[in-house]
Amino acid sequence: MKVIVKLYATLSKLAPPDTEIGESFEVELNGTTIYDLIEQLGFAQEQARIVFVNDNQTSDLLSTLRTGDRVVMFPPVGGG
Repeated sequence: MKVIVKLYATLSKLAPPDTEIGESFEVELNGTTIYDLIEQLGFAQEQARIVFVNDNQTSDLLSTLRTGDRVVMFPPVGGG
């Protein structure tokens, strides 16, 4: 199944090489959940601190994705 992914901040380095910062890209997902997507992209689930699916924030990484879903992920944000 294909989903559309957008990664921000430090996660953006995991996007395909020709992807501009903040640009979305398509992923042929080998599983069905957000957790499967995170594993396939190659980072730890703790790095996906804020996750949106189709503009709705979720913290349930076992949520099932569907073809065409838009997934946006942000890492933990620090500041001071």
